[in-house]
Amino acid sequence: MTTFSQLDPLWASSIAVAVIALGLMLVWRGLRGGRDGGRALLGQRVDMLHRLEGFRLTVFGLVLIGVGGAVIWQAQWLLLLALGIGFVEILESSTLIAVWKSNHRRDEARRA
Repeated sequence: MTTFSQLDPLWASSIAVAVIALGLMLVWRGLRGGRDGGRALLGQRVDMLHRLEGFRLTVFGLVLIGVGGAVIWQAQWLLLLALGIGFVEILESSTLIAVWKSNHRRDEARRA
């Protein structure tokens, strides 16, 4: 018995396509940033903290694309790979962002 044997193919495919579309939007936003171009992984004049936030958003979008693809192709290995790598990368980048922000606040407090 596989993970996907309980899913209705019609509903699973349409929901998976919606998840993939959401993932593509998040990847685009992570790479290019918001309306002002901030928090972009590929931005020209973006500081490292905002690049890390863009990276985290890009990875989250890639995880959604992987999960949607796994449901469409009924590939359990792809589901586990997407969730596993995504979890580790999002955890690492979230930790780096938290440390970066706490150090930034500490440096601002020292300057004041």
